[in-house]
Amino acid sequence: MFHTAISTYHWHWNILFSHDALFLLVRGLKYTLLVASLSLIFGNILGLAVALIRISKKRPFSWIAYIYTDFFRTTPALVQLIWIFYVMPIVLHVSLSPVTSGVVALSLNSGAFLSEIFRAGLLSIERGQRDASFVLGLSPIQSFRYVILPQAFRRVLPPTGNVFISLIKDSSLLSTIAVAELTYQSQIFVTNTFRPLELYTALALIYFCLTYPLSLLTSALERRYKVT
Repeated sequence: MFHTAISTYHWHWNILFSHDALFLLVRGLKYTLLVASLSLIFGNILGLAVALIRISKKRPFSWIAYIYTDFFRTTPALVQLIWIFYVMPIVLHVSLSPVTSGVVALSLNSGAFLSEIFRAGLLSIERGQRDASFVLGLSPIQSFRYVILPQAFRRVLPPTGNVFISLIKDSSLLSTIAVAELTYQSQIFVTNTFRPLELYTALALIYFCLTYPLSLLTSALERRYKVT
């Protein structure tokens, strides 16, 4: 019965090129890229800070950083988003807008993964690099800024690209709190037109077009900055 229903379904691809569909999809794309980009920026800042705290091994700060990293890496991003948007106003009396809640949730989630990426990148720099910078008269801060961090940055760039790809896909979770990103806008149009197959097929292709070039770029960066 299901096969018969699919075979008799009449596709209407022209609906995707209507003014309403294009308006909603372009608006959704804007929010998707905005949320993913902001989350990557804040996630990088948070991830680097947490990585430095963990490397310093200064208790109790390193313990707090360890708990944060493990908690946000081992719990679903959707649960974190729901807690920040729905539970936090009740428990902490702090209410955030849907977009802000989404950026905060994805930043905290990506920051946990990025902290491990930064930590691995910083620890991968040979000790001889630090010793050489001290011989040249550089202070520990100068050594980190001019010698260690630039080398670590090149090594963490490829996995950071993978995190950005994940953020673009995870931004669809924000549809659960009515953020007007791609998935939410598609749901609105499906409700108005009753054409889910065309809309969700187009949605999948849009996400593919967004993430596949980034995947190719990440692979190229991995080959270029591969540590031998």
